[in-house]
Amino acid sequence: MKKLLIVIVLFISYFSFSQEAPEFPKYVAKNSANIFYYNYTEVPKKIKVKDDITKNKTFNSLKTYNNKIKKISFLNTPKLQELELTINSLGTQLYSNRDLAEKVRKKVEITIVPIRDSIVVHEKTLNDDLKSFLSKKQFKKWLKYQREQKRKLLPKPPKRQTAPPSSGMNNNRGRRGTSGMGGRRF
Repeated sequence: MKKLLIVIVLFISYFSFSQEAPEFPKYVAKNSANIFYYNYTEVPKKIKVKDDITKNKTFNSLKTYNNKIKKISFLNTPKLQELELTINSLGTQLYSNRDLAEKVRKKVEITIVPIRDSIVVHEKTLNDDLKSFLSKKQFKKWLKYQREQKRKLLPKPPKRQTAPPSSGMNNNRGRRGTSGMGGRRF
């Protein structure tokens, strides 16, 4: 009976602590091309613009930028959808087949890089336009907001199943035998 109980415990622990292969994240071509739109009602609040004239200029600059990006997105939607379909359908095959991965990478470069470059040009004109009427502090906040928006487009790393985190009490028990100053020797 004890042997059976030990076998069951070992079997359960083996499956509970084993790691699964990470799932292939869904590829979104618009995100990799940096195609996104600014919420022009939110931006003045984030960069703390209080003057009505400055708010209107900010609205107009952002609307102009969003319209240009919408045109770029509209013109390149078929290419981006085809690229998404290709990458998402191949998925894990890209990890095992290097030749196929290289072909797909070249296709991504040919499709995405020109779109990204045109968006960078429009972003530069937007930033120059905003810099002309925003204060230094507001413009600094604008650049921070812009970086945050771009960071949201980056794909999230796949979640792996790991052992549950241990409680804080158990972590401190291991430190008791070490020297002072946070475990440093000198």
